[in-house]
Amino acid sequence: MRSKTTFSTKELSVETWPDFERLFLKRGFVGDGWWCWCTHHHVRSYSTAENAQPSTRDERYENNRKKKRMMVDDGCSHGILVYAGEDPIGWCQFGLSEELPRTDSSRKYRRLSSLVSQYKLWRITCFVVDEHHRGKGVAGLALKAALEAIRKRGGGTVESYPVVETDQGSNYLYSGTVGMFKRAGFKIMGPYASGRTKTVVMRRSIRDA
Repeated sequence: MRSKTTFSTKELSVETWPDFERLFLKRGFVGDGWWCWCTHHHVRSYSTAENAQPSTRDERYENNRKKKRMMVDDGCSHGILVYAGEDPIGWCQFGLSEELPRTDSSRKYRRLSSLVSQYKLWRITCFVVDEHHRGKGVAGLALKAALEAIRKRGGGTVESYPVVETDQGSNYLYSGTVGMFKRAGFKIMGPYASGRTKTVVMRRSIRDA
């Protein structure tokens, strides 16, 4: 008989960094984004000399890996790792808006006046799930753990940017799906990105008690 896999979660930290690294060393696992190391949303813009990216993906890979490690050491990069046994097989990134400022550079985002919030603003930006464990609720479990981690940090308003539609394959679902966030209590606030991959901005509130 096949036994049911039991998943567990841990937060990203200096102690769990080796597991995060093991996950992102599986290049095929993260598709076309293997070089990013989930640093994209940490940078407001790549147009400055300080944030300019190297020319090749291999160079970006090493550059971003080092940046991510420094942010973890400094306590300004957060996320949830999902495990099947001892093997890291999933990931969800979350953080305060000032830690993940990339969204602020979007004109369409700035035009959504209803997004002004008096509460602490958190963002959930990225998911990665091992292709051998997709369709088993891994991303949903990571989202639930991220929301609990946010609650323990005082809560606030939580924002996400899930995909409505894409013709570019499953790798472009890295920001999650609308259905998953609706099931977690999020509501659509307005459109975010258009083109071949269409996304929306969704929000919900989290209380600390």
